[in-house]
Amino acid sequence: MISVKPRERRSYVRGTFSFKVKFWPLTPEEYQDIKQTSTQFAYVAEETISDITDPEKKDAEVTLNVCLIDFLVQMDEKLDRILDKLSEDEADRDLLPKQGIGVSISGSGMNVVAEEPVEPGQIIHADFVLSRIPLVFLDVFGKVLRVTPVDEKGTSIYNLAIEFLDLKPIDRERIIACVFQRERETIRSRKQET
Repeated sequence: MISVKPRERRSYVRGTFSFKVKFWPLTPEEYQDIKQTSTQFAYVAEETISDITDPEKKDAEVTLNVCLIDFLVQMDEKLDRILDKLSEDEADRDLLPKQGIGVSISGSGMNVVAEEPVEPGQIIHADFVLSRIPLVFLDVFGKVLRVTPVDEKGTSIYNLAIEFLDLKPIDRERIIACVFQRERETIRSRKQET
């Protein structure tokens, strides 16, 4: 009998949990302009960054005020709602970010469920909070690889498969650390249930 080994095509571990995503579609020219003028793509040497997710690094212990983080995240969401209400003109609506829910993420990309379709090949600029403690806020660029329509309770939504573009190595490590943190929390909660 011939045994066939399954082939894993992913380079990075993928976490399946939800998080709110704001994104703006960009033209390739807008992306190149941002890439040339932004410090977004300037990589910082890894030894100058203290990683607060590593429990062995005592000098990296940071006391975070949970209430302050929650306040700032909620303030951002409220400002988005206010801008949405004030933007009655269709031209103003194009400047507002599109909203989506991230349903999975890895070091190479993410899946986002959105109410509006986006063309495959479209470049997007997205930002989202992946974790509040420790605070993991990401501001990334990606390319839409696939758009799959999904019918959920009579409404059409779209699953966007997004590949990250020019992701900083430190941001990739933060994503992977966050995925492992969520997996550990899931395992702990399952153990407590039994």
